[in-house]
Order: sequence, then C-alpha cells, then structure tokens
Amino acid sequence: MFKLMKRCYFILSLIIFSCSSGQEKEDYENAVILETIVLPKIINETSGLEILDNQFITHNDSGGDPSLYMFNEAGEIIQTVEIINQSNNDWEDITADENYIFIADTGNNFGNRDNLNIIKVKTSDFSVEGKIDISYEDQQTFLPRPKHKYDAEALFLIEDKIAILSKDRSELFTDLYLIDKQSNSKQVLESKITYNVNSLITGGDYNKDMSLLALVSYNSKGSQFLILFEDFNLETLAEKKFRKLKIPLERAQIEAIKIIDDKTFWITSEDEGVGSPYMYKIKVE
Repeated sequence: MFKLMKRCYFILSLIIFSCSSGQEKEDYENAVILETIVLPKIINETSGLEILDNQFITHNDSGGDPSLYMFNEAGEIIQTVEIINQSNNDWEDITADENYIFIADTGNNFGNRDNLNIIKVKTSDFSVEGKIDISYEDQQTFLPRPKHKYDAEALFLIEDKIAILSKDRSELFTDLYLIDKQSNSKQVLESKITYNVNSLITGGDYNKDMSLLALVSYNSKGSQFLILFEDFNLETLAEKKFRKLKIPLERAQIEAIKIIDDKTFWITSEDEGVGSPYMYKIKVE
C-alpha cells in the first residue's frame, strides 16, 4: 500500500511540477549508458549509493526496512545489515568516510517533518554512533503542501562537513547546506549558496581528489539529468558553473550516483512499480 501511495505521489508531483514550473527550453548533451545491471527486488526503492571495501552499499527510502544492503558488481546481495533501533522515515542518500557511514533521513515530500536527521553508523561494526538532528533556519510552517524547498535527497562529504542539497519543488533551484559531521547536537541549517539547476535533485556524490561534484535530477517531463560541478570547493561556491547532461533513460527514477572517474559514474534507479531496480554505468564525453 505504501509503495502505491509513493508512486501516486511521484506522478502527482510531476503533474503539479509540469503545470507550474514554466521551464525554459534547454539543449543538452547526452550521457552514454555503458552497462545495465538488474538489481534484486529487495532493493526496489534504492535511494542511495556508496562503495565500501569494494562493495556497493544501498538502502531503500521511505517505508523500507532500516537496513543497508551490500551487493557486488553483478547485482548480487552479499550482506544485509539492520541498523538497530533506527527507523527509515525517509532515507534518501548515503555517504561514508573511513570511520562512519552517514545516512540522510531527510526526505520530506510534503514539508511537514520536524524530525529530520543524519544517522552516524560506525564502519567497523555498523553500530549507531548517534544522530545529528537538523532543521531549516527559514522554515516557518510545517503544514503539508506539495511545493516547498525543505526536502533534501543528496548527501556528500566535503572537507570536514556533511553537505546536503535541497530538492526544491517551488523554484527548481537547489540550496547547499553544511553540517558539522563531528557533532551529534541539533544543527539549524542556513543556505550557503543557491544554484539554478532547473530540476529536482535526487542524489549526489563528491570526489575530493578530483574536486568533482556529481548530481542526478529530473524535470517535469520525467527526463533524467547528470549535473557536474568541476573544481568544486567551499571557498569558491559562488563562482561555480555546472554542466548538465541528459541521461537517455525512460520510465526511470534515478535516485543515487557514485563517481568512478571524471567521465564515468554509477547510478541506480528504483523499479518504478513496473519491473526491477537497476544500476547503470554511464559515461560523458
């Protein structure tokens, strides 16, 4: 039942988005799909992607079990780890350093959640170190509504910060927020920069060695995009321009991305209620 409600909400949001966005026509380069991997149905709502110890890690989003799923490049589940004493309110992305896995329980479709948080899980034994509760400085109301800017589905680490990027249904922008990853106390988020991506951001990854930020998003027509910020760092946020490419997939709901190199990326897509979830290897020229 919950999956049907989620699917209906996605369709409704596309209709509202299409009727009210007023998007200008844009021309895009196309990314190329190099490989397609069918994923098990147990991760049919795969919503984040990380690599740890040469294994992929993903999770389902709202309504799923509070579990992490490890799988190999053939799409075979190797291990399932339940995150004890946690709830999957709406897990939307995942990232990791050498000590911790960070899970973004930040999905907020209707803008009415007051329990947003980042879960800190030890990489050594998958026990929970704590949670970082977050709220938005400028949010004045928690009444449910379809168009707002207080949803976030992209999470990545940069320097000593956790960064999240908003999924803004009201303006089609994305706001960057920074979180102190060392603290377990509640943090009130203030936007550091706003980018006019003209789409809804659903996943992100950052590679510090390449200074590359990669995002995935979609528009009112259901088109899927790869957005690349090169030479990305916290000192020059206002100077950053991005490259936006169309991902040639139909009937997809891409929600996660992992950088392979500066031209190649892994992305995952939910099953959309019509088949299986997939992982794709894509490339840009």
